[in-house]
This record gives sequence, C-alpha cells and structure tokens, in this order.
Amino acid sequence: MLKNFSPKSLGINGRQSELIELALTYGFASMDIDMYEILRRSQRTSADDAAKFLKAAMGEGMGRLEQIGGFPLEINLDADDEAFKSQVGALHPLTELAADLEATRAYINLPSATNRLPYHEYFQTQQNRLSQIAEVLSGKGIRLGVGFDATKVQNDSKEFDFVRNVEGLIAMIKSVGSPHVGFIVNTWDWAVGDGGMDQLSEISGSDIVAVRLGTVADDADPAKITRADCVLPAATGGLNHVNVVKHLIATGFEGPISPCASPTRYKGQTRENTVKDAQEAIDAICTAAGLEVKPLPMDLIEDIPYEATPVA
Repeated sequence: MLKNFSPKSLGINGRQSELIELALTYGFASMDIDMYEILRRSQRTSADDAAKFLKAAMGEGMGRLEQIGGFPLEINLDADDEAFKSQVGALHPLTELAADLEATRAYINLPSATNRLPYHEYFQTQQNRLSQIAEVLSGKGIRLGVGFDATKVQNDSKEFDFVRNVEGLIAMIKSVGSPHVGFIVNTWDWAVGDGGMDQLSEISGSDIVAVRLGTVADDADPAKITRADCVLPAATGGLNHVNVVKHLIATGFEGPISPCASPTRYKGQTRENTVKDAQEAIDAICTAAGLEVKPLPMDLIEDIPYEATPVA
C-alpha cells in the first residue's frame, strides 16, 4: 500500500510545488492532487507546464513520489439533472489529463441528505449517477472511490436523510455492482457512522479504492459530532488502526492510505508541523501492524522547479 499525503484530508492548502515538497520531505510515496486546478492551468498554458512540478517529483530516483494517490471530483451528486449532466460531461477532458499523469483513482462522497426524493427513490438515482460517472472514468482506467459523511450536525437542513452510516455506504456500493466502483474507508466516518471491524473485515482489499485514518477526539459529543472532532490517527480509539492496517495487508490492498484530521484541532501550528505529526502517526500505526516503513529523506529534493511567491 502507499503512504499517501492528502492535503485536503488535513485541511492544508498551498501551491502545488509547496505541497509536493511537504510530501517528499516527510516520506510520502504518493499524494492526492487537485486535477481540476491542473486542467485549468493547462488550458491557460499547456499540460506540461501545468504539471511540471508533479512530473519532476515523479521522476526516477530515491525520495520521489511513486504515483498519484487520487483526485476528488467536483461533481454534486445532489444537483438537478441538467447540472449533473454538465458536470459529467466535464469529466472527459479531466480524464484525458488524468490518464496522461497515470492517475487511477477518483473520489466522491454520497449526499448525506436531500430535498429531492425520499430515501428509496433517491437511492436509485444515486445508483444510476455513480454508474454513469464510473463508466466515463473506467474508459481511462480510473476507479471511483465512494465515501460518505457521518457528521451528526449538518450545516443545511434538508427534508430527507440519505447516507450517513456504514450500512448505507455498503448497500450503495453493492447495488452499483461494478469493479470500477469501490469504497473510500475513512475510519473516522466509519466509527462515527456506526461501523466496526466486523463490517470492515468482510470487505476485500480489492474492493477498497482509498483509506483514510482519523480518530474521534476524546472530547467529542457523540450526539453533536462534527468534522472538527477528527484528530490525527492513534493506534486505538474509534477503530483499532493497527487491526485496520493488518486487515488491509491480509486482503491485498495496494492503494493509498492517508492520515486525516480537522485543521481546527491544530490552530497555531505550522502546516509543516501538522504534516510531520501526521507522518509520525501513520508510520507508527503501520510499523505496529508489521509493515516496513522507509526512512525519511535526509534532505529536501532540490531539483524540483521553484515557483516564486508573488510579493503583495
């Protein structure tokens, strides 16, 4: 499996070159990227120019990125039919670029609520929409990872609840029934969404597209839990992360495994310290599970093109 740096999962922003440097410095084998940003930049300049930092980081040699972990899709599964059709249409140039960069995984989350339809009718709508997205992605060898949001307190009040737990996620993935569609296993959402190791143990590594490890904060109110209650993964707490990684090893999971946490839990801390803490957390878990963790590079990679920060 790939120790993966997912900036979005840690609430970290920055220039592409800066994020790549963080990934390389702390020994991540892959990283999630904003494919839409690269596409927009390629349309202003060229594909080679837009991805120059990424391609430099994925060159040959020690201390390089082995591959792209994955990329989130800017598709609103709760949009009206015309908007959804337009967003799916926009996938075609995106998948061309993704294929050029040899990216093989895309991510999306199911709606947690809707005003459109009651659960069972809406379930069919989402099943069809995931199948449409997967059909476009699979043409370029890209698998679709599907997750959900277990947050108990939603920002917007909608009439009908949809998928907020592990049971609903499993039902949806099984109903699509496509080898091109699999699970995003976020252990924070898994624990908050009434899931346990018994359900996870029934899922093969080949059915999982990506894994994110996060722990429920000790001071979280179970009835009012929000994404702000996600802290960096500990060995235990919520799910036993050592057992999670052992299961992934045993079932042959080969995809990205990323630490995740709410940035509100690390206010006042530099993003470099947050990434360092995240790397140490996931390395400790993987080591305890029996994986060999590669040492960190001794020095920063110096041959990635430098992108100057504009002066105000």
